[in-house]
Amino acid sequence: MPSNLIPELFARNARKADVALIEGVMGFYDGLGGSNDEVSTAQMARILHSPVVLVIDAQGMARSAAAVVLGFKVLDSRINLAGVILNRVAGEKHAEMCRESIETSTGVPVLGAIPLDESIKLPERHLGLIPAPEGALSDTFLSNLAKITADHVDLTRLIEVAKNCSELPEPNAIPVDESETRVKLGVAFDEAFNFYYQDALDYLEQQGAEIKTFSPLHDQTLPAEISGIYIGGGFPEMHAQGLEVNQGMRRSILSLAEDGMPILAECGGMMYLSQSLSTSDQRRHRMVGVLPGDTEMTGRLTLNYTIARTTDAHPFLKPDGEIRSHEFHYSKIVNLPRDAKYAYKLSLGQGIDQNLDGLVEYSTIGSYVHTHLVGCPSYAKAFVGACHEHSAKS
Repeated sequence: MPSNLIPELFARNARKADVALIEGVMGFYDGLGGSNDEVSTAQMARILHSPVVLVIDAQGMARSAAAVVLGFKVLDSRINLAGVILNRVAGEKHAEMCRESIETSTGVPVLGAIPLDESIKLPERHLGLIPAPEGALSDTFLSNLAKITADHVDLTRLIEVAKNCSELPEPNAIPVDESETRVKLGVAFDEAFNFYYQDALDYLEQQGAEIKTFSPLHDQTLPAEISGIYIGGGFPEMHAQGLEVNQGMRRSILSLAEDGMPILAECGGMMYLSQSLSTSDQRRHRMVGVLPGDTEMTGRLTLNYTIARTTDAHPFLKPDGEIRSHEFHYSKIVNLPRDAKYAYKLSLGQGIDQNLDGLVEYSTIGSYVHTHLVGCPSYAKAFVGACHEHSAKS
């Protein structure tokens, strides 16, 4: 999304909080490429003028830990490296060796040292950590994690670091005027589909969408009186059997799609709307069948930032518009007809077929690319507008 929107989104979400924690993704300086740190955690820290606490894996290191911290410190002098937390240390002696080396050689304070403990290792699988809606983190696990953190991290100093930041901006970059359009929007949310930007859902509500969540896994029917459907990313491949068994839900979505209801599906949502989904064990499961093609798991990660340019096949947007997007998947769509319609041409990335993405049928679009709707406000407005037009016709 455009960088000028980042401070305002952060401010909106942080304004009522005592502490706002920004979780880094990938390596601190890792972004679009090797020559710059665009769209990295480092760029985020600079945009927000945020102090940085670097967490490093100290297992098997002593003085080398200082070299790691020093490298992160000097690579970009604009970064305020305010502290270090050591992870997976072997004991207090090991922690002290690393602490002495880091603080003497770099001047960066060590705020804590988490011991090596397999009981607090976060469960993960092919796309990263297992999402919280799947119930992977028990109360006991979280309590244990909190106790270990409180025992081994100087939380008082950590709070002091958090106070050393700039003032939050006043909201003004993102239009907040509420739309008079009012439609009910069904949003799939359960163990299989839960990859959403909360800010994007909030923005859809500002555009006049009343969010009604439903579960493609557990619900037999869709929410009443909806005028559109949004199915985000997730792990349909982990729940393919349950999605297939719920024939009532599949038939309901197919019927509404054929009736012209606007449907927006991203990645996992697109996989669910395809003809079938073959899991890594080669078992084939029937899916909704709105979109052409079959989904197969590949075991190979596709990860890209990209710019998606709209074609005249897009059901909601005019052609030649630009949408900032990213793709993140371990699957591919096969058995596509030659006359398949695509809504996007990608500047980078794989998409569905080389640089083409966004399968279109009826008023349904399913794509591998994920879009932050606040970063592309015209998309949110157009989608809600299409839902309103559909409700007026029906």
